[in-house]
Amino acid sequence: MPGLPPGVGHDYGELLRRWRELDGSSGLIVRTLCEAGGHPVLAVESERAASGEPGGLYLSAGVHGDECAPVWALLAWAEGASAILRERPVVILPCLNPVGLLWNTRLDGDGIDLNRCFENGSHPVVGTWQGFLQGRRFETAINLHEDYDASGIYLYELTRGESAGDALLAACEGIIPRERAGEIDGSPFANGLLVRSTEIEQVVAERLGGFPEAAYLFLKHAGTGYTFETPSELDLTRRIAAHLAFLEAATAC
Repeated sequence: MPGLPPGVGHDYGELLRRWRELDGSSGLIVRTLCEAGGHPVLAVESERAASGEPGGLYLSAGVHGDECAPVWALLAWAEGASAILRERPVVILPCLNPVGLLWNTRLDGDGIDLNRCFENGSHPVVGTWQGFLQGRRFETAINLHEDYDASGIYLYELTRGESAGDALLAACEGIIPRERAGEIDGSPFANGLLVRSTEIEQVVAERLGGFPEAAYLFLKHAGTGYTFETPSELDLTRRIAAHLAFLEAATAC
């Protein structure tokens, strides 16, 4: 990725600096949503989103701090998406777990997996996040993740309409091939894709033990949800490129 200095993958200060440089450009508004472990958690909005216009995009990365490619891909997408940011309501959460990113760990500074507690308004970050999103509706919510055990890319798709997941994976598989496993974390996949439209709460209760960001968004705020995963043991530049290709394909829909 052009502009990514060597060794910067877990440098939260550099990430903040780059996002704050975007404040005001393409109509972006960059502000501090809250703090976590003494570090600011940013919320970024296009002018249309800040005005309360419904629809558009929700984009998030950095819920798990040991998954660093997504945060840099999301930044790269925003730096090159001026037309979309002017024309559509867009909400971006660049890194919801800054301590985890700095420490290169899945968990937050209190040892909590944020991606299993998005229904828990008593968590300081999650509660502020819930308040920030109250009353908002999005056409599409995109959550970017990585998987230590994976050998290829894969996609969870939550949708109330026709699936676009296969086409989105096709836009990225030239960079990293699809995951070929027929089962991932106890769920059945077909050619790197799992599509759900119902029984979300049942799956959360029986298999996960708490709400991931994507499930909460789909039930409360979004028409369609995508959780895109890359194998975290591959080259960082290649993983960033795959996430960026996914973002470009998904936001063009």
